[in-house]
Amino acid sequence: MKLSGLSALLGGIILFSTIEVAAKLMQSGGGTAGNYPFWMASIRFITAGLILLIPALFALRGKPFTVRDAAALAGLGLLGVTLMSSLYHLSITFLPANAAALVFSCNPVFVMLFSPLVLPEKITARKLAAVALCLAGICVLARDRADGISTVGLLLMLLAIVIFAIYTVFFKKMTPRYGALPVTAFTGLIGGLCILPLALKFEGFPLPSYTRIDWSGIAYLALIGTALGYFLFIYGMGHVEAGTGSMAFFLKPFLAGLFAWMILREELTVSLLIGGAFILGGMLVALIRMPYRGKPDEGARGAATKKSPIKIPLHRPL
Repeated sequence: MKLSGLSALLGGIILFSTIEVAAKLMQSGGGTAGNYPFWMASIRFITAGLILLIPALFALRGKPFTVRDAAALAGLGLLGVTLMSSLYHLSITFLPANAAALVFSCNPVFVMLFSPLVLPEKITARKLAAVALCLAGICVLARDRADGISTVGLLLMLLAIVIFAIYTVFFKKMTPRYGALPVTAFTGLIGGLCILPLALKFEGFPLPSYTRIDWSGIAYLALIGTALGYFLFIYGMGHVEAGTGSMAFFLKPFLAGLFAWMILREELTVSLLIGGAFILGGMLVALIRMPYRGKPDEGARGAATKKSPIKIPLHRPL
């Protein structure tokens, strides 16, 4: 494992952990852009997609690219960026930043649940138990309305997680053919462009009213939180063990909660701690696998003959 890879991975996780806080800050911290989630998502992913496009084109050099490939990436962008990110940013307007980050951390659990639909994997009792624990945590959050947690916001975030999990499964299937960076760049750019009609229809054209705080926040989300975050994340995942990369995502809800407390003064309430314990328990059940218990000679033969898996993350955090 390279130190540079681990450092890049941790840097990406730290940047991803600031996204909910930055979005919430533009809603209640003197800005107005947070009240227009469709515009925020569109500008964020269009800008990040354009920035990542240059290294993505270099990564695609020499690889065949057909109209069918373009259509596949466009469909993936519509699913994972247009639909998912619209719901994600809309849900943040109803939720505290720490709760939004905590609920979204359930994503790898749902990825494991939907993977058998496309990938050669099986649904197991362990995966179902992980999903049940995460849903129990979300229900705990939904019960206590005094903490500013909206049931509508939780439902929107849960729907975003399900869509993003399905998107991630197809992302994993397409990555060996195109590479993680090109898929990220093209789906982000196409998906961001497709959000524009939704933004115009439901939110009008609020850009002239944006203040310096709004544009600074959007620039941070697009350039630092998304473009640089994805670049560091993808580089890091390519230079660390897959298990290390998966476990690194446990840091996101803790870091997001810390940043929300420091910047937004959001408190860690009892319901948030209990719900978080269920959710993190579900992530542990999903990501920590039991050791192999077959015959010693059989395990040795399997280890000797099995090829190293492609290092693809369980999910790509926002």
